[in-house]
Amino acid sequence: MTSVNLVTEKPHLDALVKRLSAAKRVACDTEAASFHRYQDRVFLIQLSSDDETAVVDPLAFDNLDGIGEILADPAIEVVFHDADFDLRSLYRDYQWDVTNVFDTRIAAQLLGEPSIGLGALLEKYFAIKVDKKFQRADWSKRPLDPEMIDYAAGDTSNLLALRDQLESNLVALDRIEWAREEFSNLTHVRWEVEEDPTPRFLKMKGTRGFDNAALGILKSVFEWRENEAEKTDKPPFRILSNQALLDIAKANPTNEPELLKAGVPKGSVRRYGQDLVAASLKGAKKPYAAPRKRKTRVKTPLVPDGVVDSLKGLRNTVATDLGIEPGVLCPNGTLQAIARAAPKDATQLGSIKELRNWQGSVLGAEKLIALANPPA
Repeated sequence: MTSVNLVTEKPHLDALVKRLSAAKRVACDTEAASFHRYQDRVFLIQLSSDDETAVVDPLAFDNLDGIGEILADPAIEVVFHDADFDLRSLYRDYQWDVTNVFDTRIAAQLLGEPSIGLGALLEKYFAIKVDKKFQRADWSKRPLDPEMIDYAAGDTSNLLALRDQLESNLVALDRIEWAREEFSNLTHVRWEVEEDPTPRFLKMKGTRGFDNAALGILKSVFEWRENEAEKTDKPPFRILSNQALLDIAKANPTNEPELLKAGVPKGSVRRYGQDLVAASLKGAKKPYAAPRKRKTRVKTPLVPDGVVDSLKGLRNTVATDLGIEPGVLCPNGTLQAIARAAPKDATQLGSIKELRNWQGSVLGAEKLIALANPPA
């Protein structure tokens, strides 16, 4: 691949936006740095048309609205590979909506491709081998190595050609409408803030059986780790692992040797020992009583024994005939929704929000209705 310039100046950005605005389609990808930063964001945006590939540095600009307008233009198809995370990230950081999507990962799934990673697909169709050494790279660092920029550009530079190949295969198998419905649903994807009020430290695996004293220590060392991670702009696991926090909470250490005895790594004790001991002692003075989960009874329709199994049997048989994964054809959650709804006709079946139109058509509306309403 020839070297790709990083777009960091407004005149170059304005010229790029002008050129891409005239394109009929644009491939897009983003790079983040959740493995390296406490507060993640989009640190790189890669864009390719049929004529060029550009890598835009978002950190260099106060305003990227021109790119957002391109992605929102219904006349421009935006091609992603595994669009979900990119769409959520772009909405979170810029409130951008993408209205015309083609996802090569979904296309590959609907074709029954055995490997749906971008690298595997590029190697299969174009004999292009992707070097994976930058998969965990720190895209937040500046300046970026030229080799990293070239690597990032490779995520979109061949994406339009792959899109054409996969679309041709979908058309040949009469599955293009399946893909179009899935792509349309992607335009509603948004970054959602978790609303679960449960404190995050209580969601850690391994807290079952902790008494109030241990939970008090865990809460304290967890909060210390969060503060340290935010202060140093590192992901929490790079400060101290969850297991180390659990070990501290169980051991109730009062000095650094007891931290070591509890299993906390030597390097962590050397770097954070005094702070961890202080946090542990603080938590020991404030036992934490986990709030009791109120059991709320939700009335759900009774599903006769065997209905979901019957639906799975139909789904699995059709999936095998089509050569695609059963969960791609119709997830178990959708089958359960059908069983609960027990639709009596096509209208009721079509009103089940979890069921795609193409799924109902492929599985057969009459068969689904019959299996969802077995004889008494």
